[in-house]
Amino acid sequence: MTDIIFINCFEVPVGREDAFLALWAEIDDYMLKKPGFQWRKLHRSLDSTTRLRYVNVAGWESAELFDAAHDGEFRRMQSQRQWQEFPALPSLYTVEKETHAASPSDAVL
Repeated sequence: MTDIIFINCFEVPVGREDAFLALWAEIDDYMLKKPGFQWRKLHRSLDSTTRLRYVNVAGWESAELFDAAHDGEFRRMQSQRQWQEFPALPSLYTVEKETHAASPSDAVL
């Protein structure tokens, strides 16, 4: 079984971070309890002028469990009028290639 990676990029205007994070936390708390959820990291750009200032990256066991987690209650939370202020670009991915830096113990003397 291939792990599924969900990536969702958000436009968050400067000064609206708290409003975005409050909405995001509500959905995050809900998704944490869903079967198939593995982990999540929310990234924030160091550059406040970047268009997509927040990037949510989450691991799921399968696309089917991801889809099942996005049920009626999720759709209700996501359809709140306040979310319209924070356009998003969501999509599911699989890992194509993974590269790691060599550790010091791997160095040849």
